[in-house]
Amino acid sequence: MISLMRISIGAAAIAMSGLAAAQYGTPETLKAELAGTADLAFAAEAKELDASSPISNGVFSPTRNEGDKLPALVIIPTCGGATTHIRDWTALALKAGYVVLVSDSLRGLQNDCGSPSKVSNGRYIKDALDAVAFLANQPYVDQKRISILGFSKGALIATWLGSSAVANALRPGTPPIAATVAMYGLCALGPSRGRPQGIQILQPDSDRPLLMLMGGQDNELPPASCVERLPKLRESGAPVDWYVYPEATHAWDKSEQNGFTKIDFKGDRITYRYDKTITDDSRARVLSFLSKFNSSR
Repeated sequence: MISLMRISIGAAAIAMSGLAAAQYGTPETLKAELAGTADLAFAAEAKELDASSPISNGVFSPTRNEGDKLPALVIIPTCGGATTHIRDWTALALKAGYVVLVSDSLRGLQNDCGSPSKVSNGRYIKDALDAVAFLANQPYVDQKRISILGFSKGALIATWLGSSAVANALRPGTPPIAATVAMYGLCALGPSRGRPQGIQILQPDSDRPLLMLMGGQDNELPPASCVERLPKLRESGAPVDWYVYPEATHAWDKSEQNGFTKIDFKGDRITYRYDKTITDDSRARVLSFLSKFNSSR
């Protein structure tokens, strides 16, 4: 459930000529994508979540007392938008005491799963940072306890935001993210005919607490690039953690798409399998990880 930026014909020609091409995914290449797209508008007031609540770019709050400063969570959906599982995760986070903002970058699109994507990766990242800044300005949110949770396309954004350098390049002055979680994402794509530079998502200078949960049977965004890079990054002192569910496919938590089959952006046929046991375990892991960095001070 992901589309990644195609490299232009001109860039491909440079690479094929033997000249070094800058790798895509650095703060500089992401920042270059921001021009020409308006910022998102978020709901002005936090509401309670109910069955009829539109959740895209909505802000939701658990029951709170006057003067409370609560932790907050920005949830970034897949390229398919804020579907049923995002509502379920929103409800879970609210029950755990988080204010939630669902950052939906689609801007009226039904989805953004094609290649090339209609909304750039840089814009997705800026939208998430705008959401963090918006929450930090709310009197009921503790700006030191705002975290990110992303799924598939959103997982790539969450992984990029493990780097303060990326955040500072795309939105200087945004409060530091407390922690970030990536659900069934990946860390890099190697050079190819369509992407001669390769794509670096997990940044070598990642410095924010990052948890990556991945599926061993995920052939849409395979975990191999992360399994290779994460141990080395942790050895260097980066605050990264991860777990691979051996039997999980992509989108294991999406009961609304159990059995869904499609041709992915690589041209491979993939099938999603919902797994309640893995979903319950991943929910517990996410809440446990976030609680380490969002407990009241």
